[in-house]
Amino acid sequence: MSQRDDLDFTTLNWVKQELDETLKQARQALEAYVDDPADSSLMRFCATYLHQVQGTLRMVELYGAAQVSEEMERLAQAILDGKAKSGEDTYTVLMRGIVQLPDYLERLQGGHKDIPIVLLPLLNDLRSARGEGLLSETALFSPNLYVDLPAQAAGAASPLPEGELKTQAARLRGAFQTSLVRWFRDDEPEAMLARLFAVLERLRSLCHVTEARRLWWIASVVVDGIKHGAIEVNLTVKLLFGKVDREIKHLVDSGEPSFRAAPANDLVKNLLYYIAHAAPDTARTRLVKATYGLSTLIPDAAELEHAKGSLAGRNR
Repeated sequence: MSQRDDLDFTTLNWVKQELDETLKQARQALEAYVDDPADSSLMRFCATYLHQVQGTLRMVELYGAAQVSEEMERLAQAILDGKAKSGEDTYTVLMRGIVQLPDYLERLQGGHKDIPIVLLPLLNDLRSARGEGLLSETALFSPNLYVDLPAQAAGAASPLPEGELKTQAARLRGAFQTSLVRWFRDDEPEAMLARLFAVLERLRSLCHVTEARRLWWIASVVVDGIKHGAIEVNLTVKLLFGKVDREIKHLVDSGEPSFRAAPANDLVKNLLYYIAHAAPDTARTRLVKATYGLSTLIPDAAELEHAKGSLAGRNR
């Protein structure tokens, strides 16, 4: 998701008129369908227009807005397929998305930051209308994972022999699991966090593949943030470290090249989400925030209120 401060909105200016017109056609098709629900072609037209909007928004890298249009298209299709309950509530949430999206885009056209998090309530209303589970904030948090790693995330200059790496990784996994369980039980938590950090740092130093080093480095910074009180521990954080343990097992079972073929991007993104909210920063969390531009992805209170206002204006 592109949420950069320096996003070039010239392209958005080029396509805004087209987006407005297509959304107007989608609205008119929906209104006509509500008046005549026996004519399914009208809802099919609505879904087609919303698909066009989604493609245009993805082209200009406004993925939060594109996700809204995708959920609207899915709801329109679910109504067609009889998988969403037809009725005023369903039509209302679909209409709300269609008429509020132009307001959000108009705000961006004025040079304001793209803050997709304010679209989350609308996204979840659209998903609820289809009987789908709700999304969390992390669904709209997508930093660019493919930036160059800093020197602090360096690893082996060349790949270790597979057998040697797997043997060392298996030994480190045993230490990681023991420390993780003791930390969960609040058994010498400070010491266990130090051991978890040391294991992850050792894994990073043994690995050569960028995707593997990225995971161990970012996970170690989360541990560092927890140790220094910058990151609050909750159930989700603990579950994430359970997933880190499974990635160590993946290294033991499948070797380092498998991380290049199937990087643990969702896990890395979720770990970065907690680093983005770390406060007060440590030297390590500051470095990660700078590397991934995390401060631009988390709006301050004033920006958030302004963005919310764009969804509470005339069209609402």
